Amino acid sequence: MKYLLALLFIPFSIFYFNSQLDQVVMLTAIAIVGLVYFSDTNIRHICILLFVTHLLGFSFFHFELFALSDESIQVWKNNRIYLIHFLTDVVMFLLIATRPILSRNWLTRKGKETKEVLMTNADMALMTVFLLFICIDLLAMAENLIRNLEYLGVNEEFAKQFWGWDWVFYNYSSIKSILLGLELAAVLSITTKMARQNFTRRKAAA
Repeated sequence: MKYLLALLFIPFSIFYFNSQLDQVVMLTAIAIVGLVYFSDTNIRHICILLFVTHLLGFSFFHFELFALSDESIQVWKNNRIYLIHFLTDVVMFLLIATRPILSRNWLTRKGKETKEVLMTNADMALMTVFLLFICIDLLAMAENLIRNLEYLGVNEEFAKQFWGWDWVFYNYSSIKSILLGLELAAVLSITTKMARQNFTRRKAAA
């Protein structure tokens, strides 16, 4: 049922939701999973990191932080959007990749046991999704710059051959919605026993 909800999220995100509503749905799902499984250290810390990072990313766009002036050309406005997404996704990837270390350090400072802290399958699933996010963000930034080479000082006669490079530009929102659906599936999968297993131990056993 949880994976069906994640799959249904994708078409709704593409055709009915806007980017802010996408983030509200994601924040709500993360908060619910984190609260229901609060007693599990790994789940609690994963959800806290995801919630805080998503909230910061949401705030950048909702409150127009680091907004460019109206006189700025579109190429830089587009790159601002892609760069914020890229930095947010990189931060989320790094936080999840180092989450066991961060969890152990936090618990040690609190004088609590750390033996339950481990790199779970859910961590690896989320890291994979964030890598895909990062790849799309980089493609979008690169395409945007290549399509607008004349604004970077390149001769217009040479630059105009790339004006038709707009596939990522026109499909960026849909691709991000699909990946956000995969992230939602990964978040919901945290509730399964397999997702909470030690990834390293399971790999070694295989």
